[in-house]
Amino acid sequence: MGSSESDQTMFFSRPEGLARILSLDDDAGPLWDPAEMKAMWRHQLAAPLEADLGGMTVVNNAQSAALKSFAGKTFKDLLSHAEPPVALLELAKEFAKQTLKDSDDKQLKEIASALYYAAYAVALTRCGKSLGSLQGHHLVSGFSWGLERPWLDEPTKALLTVARKQVAGPH
Repeated sequence: MGSSESDQTMFFSRPEGLARILSLDDDAGPLWDPAEMKAMWRHQLAAPLEADLGGMTVVNNAQSAALKSFAGKTFKDLLSHAEPPVALLELAKEFAKQTLKDSDDKQLKEIASALYYAAYAVALTRCGKSLGSLQGHHLVSGFSWGLERPWLDEPTKALLTVARKQVAGPH
Protein backbone atom coordinates (compact mmCIF):
# COMPACT_ATOMS: atom_id res chain seq x y z
CA MET A 1 0.00 0.00 0.00
CA GLY A 2 1.51 3.32 -1.03
CA SER A 3 1.78 6.06 1.53
CA SER A 4 -0.74 8.27 -0.25
CA GLU A 5 -3.26 5.41 -0.29
CA SER A 6 -2.67 4.44 3.35
CA ASP A 7 -2.86 8.07 4.46
CA GLN A 8 -6.26 8.44 2.86
CA THR A 9 -8.01 5.17 3.73
CA MET A 10 -9.35 6.40 7.04
CA PHE A 11 -10.71 9.64 5.63
CA PHE A 12 -12.79 8.41 2.72
CA SER A 13 -16.10 6.74 3.23
CA ARG A 14 -19.25 6.04 1.30
CA PRO A 15 -21.91 8.78 1.54
CA GLU A 16 -23.86 6.82 4.16
CA GLY A 17 -20.77 6.64 6.36
CA LEU A 18 -20.07 10.33 5.97
CA ALA A 19 -23.67 11.13 6.86
CA ARG A 20 -23.34 9.07 10.06
CA ILE A 21 -20.05 10.79 10.89
CA LEU A 22 -21.63 14.19 10.53
CA SER A 23 -24.87 13.33 12.33
CA LEU A 24 -25.24 13.33 16.08
CA ASP A 25 -27.47 10.26 15.98
CA ASP A 26 -25.99 7.90 18.57
CA ASP A 27 -28.34 5.12 17.51
CA ALA A 28 -26.68 4.78 14.11
CA GLY A 29 -24.95 1.49 13.43
CA PRO A 30 -21.21 1.07 13.10
CA LEU A 31 -19.45 3.95 11.38
CA TRP A 32 -17.19 1.71 9.32
CA ASP A 33 -18.17 -1.32 7.28
CA PRO A 34 -15.89 -4.41 7.21
CA ALA A 35 -14.03 -3.21 4.09
CA GLU A 36 -13.26 0.09 5.78
CA MET A 37 -12.22 -1.70 8.97
CA LYS A 38 -9.91 -3.87 6.88
CA ALA A 39 -8.35 -0.71 5.43
CA MET A 40 -7.95 0.72 8.94
CA TRP A 41 -6.25 -2.49 10.11
CA ARG A 42 -3.91 -2.45 7.11
CA HIS A 43 -3.16 1.19 7.86
CA GLN A 44 -2.25 0.28 11.46
CA LEU A 45 -0.03 -2.57 10.29
CA ALA A 46 1.72 -0.24 7.82
CA ALA A 47 2.27 2.49 10.43
CA PRO A 48 5.88 3.05 11.46
CA LEU A 49 6.43 1.88 15.02
CA GLU A 50 8.04 5.20 15.95
CA ALA A 51 4.90 7.08 14.91
CA ASP A 52 2.73 5.36 17.51
CA LEU A 53 5.15 3.94 20.05
CA GLY A 54 7.57 6.87 20.07
CA GLY A 55 5.06 8.92 22.06
CA MET A 56 4.61 6.23 24.68
CA THR A 57 6.28 6.49 28.03
CA VAL A 58 9.22 4.15 27.67
CA VAL A 59 9.37 2.22 30.91
CA ASN A 60 12.82 0.71 30.65
CA ASN A 61 16.07 0.63 28.70
CA ALA A 62 15.09 -2.62 26.96
CA GLN A 63 12.03 -0.93 25.43
CA SER A 64 14.07 2.05 24.34
CA ALA A 65 16.75 -0.15 22.77
CA ALA A 66 14.14 -2.34 21.07
CA LEU A 67 12.40 0.69 19.59
CA LYS A 68 15.73 1.96 18.24
CA SER A 69 16.57 -1.46 16.81
CA PHE A 70 13.28 -1.45 14.89
CA ALA A 71 13.67 2.09 13.53
CA GLY A 72 11.93 2.37 10.18
CA LYS A 73 9.94 -0.81 10.79
CA THR A 74 6.17 -1.18 10.93
CA PHE A 75 3.71 -3.01 13.16
CA LYS A 76 3.49 -5.64 10.42
CA ASP A 77 7.27 -6.09 10.63
CA LEU A 78 7.04 -6.51 14.40
CA LEU A 79 4.12 -8.95 14.31
CA SER A 80 5.65 -11.07 11.56
CA HIS A 81 9.21 -11.12 12.94
CA ALA A 82 10.48 -14.61 13.80
CA GLU A 83 12.07 -13.43 17.08
CA PRO A 84 10.68 -9.99 17.96
CA PRO A 85 11.91 -8.17 21.05
CA VAL A 86 9.49 -8.88 23.90
CA ALA A 87 10.08 -5.36 25.19
CA LEU A 88 8.74 -3.93 21.93
CA LEU A 89 5.72 -6.26 22.00
CA GLU A 90 5.07 -5.01 25.54
CA LEU A 91 5.19 -1.43 24.30
CA ALA A 92 2.79 -2.27 21.44
CA LYS A 93 0.42 -3.90 23.93
CA GLU A 94 0.56 -0.82 26.16
CA PHE A 95 -0.12 1.42 23.15
CA ALA A 96 -3.20 -0.67 22.37
CA LYS A 97 -4.35 -0.52 26.01
CA GLN A 98 -3.93 3.25 26.04
CA THR A 99 -5.95 3.56 22.84
CA LEU A 100 -8.69 1.38 24.35
CA LYS A 101 -8.76 3.59 27.41
CA ASP A 102 -8.66 6.95 25.61
CA SER A 103 -10.86 6.36 22.58
CA ASP A 104 -14.61 6.76 22.52
CA ASP A 105 -14.87 5.27 19.03
CA LYS A 106 -16.02 1.63 19.00
CA GLN A 107 -14.22 0.82 15.75
CA LEU A 108 -10.91 2.32 16.89
CA LYS A 109 -11.25 0.24 20.03
CA GLU A 110 -11.69 -2.84 17.83
CA ILE A 111 -8.47 -2.03 15.95
CA ALA A 112 -6.69 -1.51 19.29
CA SER A 113 -8.08 -4.79 20.65
CA ALA A 114 -6.85 -6.65 17.58
CA LEU A 115 -3.39 -5.16 18.04
CA TYR A 116 -3.45 -6.01 21.75
CA TYR A 117 -4.26 -9.69 21.15
CA ALA A 118 -1.90 -9.94 18.17
CA ALA A 119 1.01 -8.68 20.31
CA TYR A 120 0.06 -11.15 23.06
CA ALA A 121 -0.13 -13.98 20.50
CA VAL A 122 3.30 -13.19 19.04
CA ALA A 123 4.88 -13.08 22.50
CA LEU A 124 3.34 -16.42 23.46
CA THR A 125 3.96 -18.31 20.23
CA ARG A 126 7.36 -16.97 19.16
CA CYS A 127 8.97 -15.87 22.41
CA GLY A 128 7.35 -18.19 24.96
CA LYS A 129 6.49 -15.17 27.10
CA SER A 130 3.33 -13.63 28.47
CA LEU A 131 2.89 -9.87 28.16
CA GLY A 132 0.84 -9.54 31.31
CA SER A 133 -1.60 -11.18 33.65
CA LEU A 134 -4.14 -12.42 31.10
CA GLN A 135 -4.21 -16.20 31.03
CA GLY A 136 -6.28 -19.21 30.11
CA HIS A 137 -9.86 -18.64 29.10
CA HIS A 138 -9.40 -14.85 28.99
CA LEU A 139 -6.76 -15.20 26.29
CA VAL A 140 -8.69 -17.90 24.45
CA SER A 141 -11.73 -15.61 24.49
CA GLY A 142 -9.70 -12.67 23.16
CA PHE A 143 -8.06 -14.73 20.42
CA SER A 144 -11.47 -16.12 19.45
CA TRP A 145 -12.89 -12.60 19.33
CA GLY A 146 -10.15 -11.63 16.88
CA LEU A 147 -10.83 -14.65 14.70
CA GLU A 148 -14.45 -13.51 14.36
CA ARG A 149 -13.44 -10.12 12.88
CA PRO A 150 -14.15 -10.35 9.13
CA TRP A 151 -11.69 -7.51 8.46
CA LEU A 152 -8.66 -9.09 10.12
CA ASP A 153 -5.99 -10.24 7.66
CA GLU A 154 -5.16 -13.92 7.21
CA PRO A 155 -1.63 -13.80 8.73
CA THR A 156 -3.05 -12.28 11.93
CA LYS A 157 -5.87 -14.83 12.01
CA ALA A 158 -3.35 -17.65 11.55
CA LEU A 159 -1.31 -16.24 14.44
CA LEU A 160 -4.38 -16.01 16.69
CA THR A 161 -5.36 -19.58 15.77
CA VAL A 162 -1.95 -20.93 16.80
CA ALA A 163 -1.97 -18.91 20.02
CA ARG A 164 -5.50 -20.02 20.89
CA LYS A 165 -4.55 -23.68 20.40
CA GLN A 166 -1.41 -23.21 22.48
CA VAL A 167 -3.30 -21.63 25.38
CA ALA A 168 -6.36 -23.89 25.21
CA GLY A 169 -4.27 -27.04 25.01
CA PRO A 170 -5.46 -30.32 23.54
CA HIS A 171 -9.12 -31.15 23.89
